[in-house]
Amino acid sequence: MSNTIRIFSAGLLALALAAPARGQDGIRATEGADTSRAATTDNRPRGLVTTDELIEDRLRRMGVVNPDPAPRRPTSRADSLAWERHRRAASAATGKRIVVSIFDRRLWLIEGADTLLSAPAGVGMGMVRTTGGRLIDFSTPRGRRTVIKMEENPLWIPPDWHYQSLADRVRQFPAGGITLKEGGRVIRRGANLGILRDGEFEVLPQEHPLMWDGTLYIPPFGTINRRVPEVLGKFKLDTGDGYFIHGTNDPIAIGFPATHGCIRLDEEPLTFLYEHAKVGIPVYIY
Repeated sequence: MSNTIRIFSAGLLALALAAPARGQDGIRATEGADTSRAATTDNRPRGLVTTDELIEDRLRRMGVVNPDPAPRRPTSRADSLAWERHRRAASAATGKRIVVSIFDRRLWLIEGADTLLSAPAGVGMGMVRTTGGRLIDFSTPRGRRTVIKMEENPLWIPPDWHYQSLADRVRQFPAGGITLKEGGRVIRRGANLGILRDGEFEVLPQEHPLMWDGTLYIPPFGTINRRVPEVLGKFKLDTGDGYFIHGTNDPIAIGFPATHGCIRLDEEPLTFLYEHAKVGIPVYIY
């Protein structure tokens, strides 16, 4: 088996930094930075960075050693032929459809010859390499897909690897529960995890991290602790296999390769898309 791992997810960058305020020429790195001094070698005032640089810095902090893994053009003849094939399929389509260009980082809603919506989109990060030398495929896949489900106020159910990125020691939640040093046990009852102590069961809140004695435990599927609200925005269009078109609580990543394969939109175009698309609409990605 190769050392390339394909992972499907709608999740956000687990260790994303808070986005600083925008400046005219980029993103202000430090509030109150002195920009009156000489400009840098690329003619930008000191204290300013571009959004591209901010995204690259996020990936570096996540342990990605190739912080620009998603190209804007084909990287080989085979890649160029595959891109052209899918682009032509999208151009030849008729009826109402969603079209996404990975290289342009843009989404369109088209009906016949009319473009109803054109909006910048966040796309997959591509093939990333970790500090441990592992390759992980966070690409948005090309091809024709179909919206199979639409949902308001969706909850994100993170995959296991999301938790692996949050702590040095990560374990699956044991079926028998966790015995606490201070007394009591953390157990599962239906969709809830909680602490059983002296016959009383105290439910752990949805947002409570399952961290004890330096170990982070992965919440079991089916528990409320595995469901994360507000991450996917107000709407989600499911195209199958874990690939969604959805919103974000990280708008700075819109228009950049900053997802684990999903397609992200700002709230206004996402709302328009949700109101004017329906289950069964085709999605062409090239």
